Amino acid sequence: MPSNRHDTPMPDTEPTWGPQASADQPRAEEAPRYRRVLLLGQGGMGRVWLAEDLALGREVALKELTSASASQRRGFAREAHLTAGLDHPGIVPVFDVGVQVDGAPYYVMRAVRGRSLAQALAGCGSGAERAALLDPLIETCQALAHAHALGVVHRDVKPENVMIGPFGEVQVVDWGIARVFSEASPIGARSP
Repeated sequence: MPSNRHDTPMPDTEPTWGPQASADQPRAEEAPRYRRVLLLGQGGMGRVWLAEDLALGREVALKELTSASASQRRGFAREAHLTAGLDHPGIVPVFDVGVQVDGAPYYVMRAVRGRSLAQALAGCGSGAERAALLDPLIETCQALAHAHALGVVHRDVKPENVMIGPFGEVQVVDWGIARVFSEASPIGARSP
């Protein structure tokens, strides 16, 4: 019996959305589980919302794809599955994947509070304040080392993609262009 989900390789198929979903016809929820509250960010292919999980009564981050090409949908699904496979305290966890009633694929993560490492660095007025950021930097390195041990490289490590919470907790976010670099990786996501 495997000791954790990383002991068993994922099947060699494209990730799908929801139970019995296919790349052509993903299953949509019958009723929305997540209520969008506040737009946190928007890029060329998607948006990230602060949302309320209506089933569990908690705030989450909901990332949804706004473009509709098949390759972008596959890449978005790969990102969700790859990030979910990186089970580490320093990597933002994925809670759910699916398709909204309006047809937008989504995945749900922990709502990360705090500020980015970029904001923390910009707010430093002295060398001592910069030195205080060494612990978050070390935690970032530990999270990335975990990913590397699983055959995954982030490829977009920058201060804007490292979040520091109000109690000093660190989360590496935005694994959208990450790649699996090892055929022996247990993650199961493939580079296109």
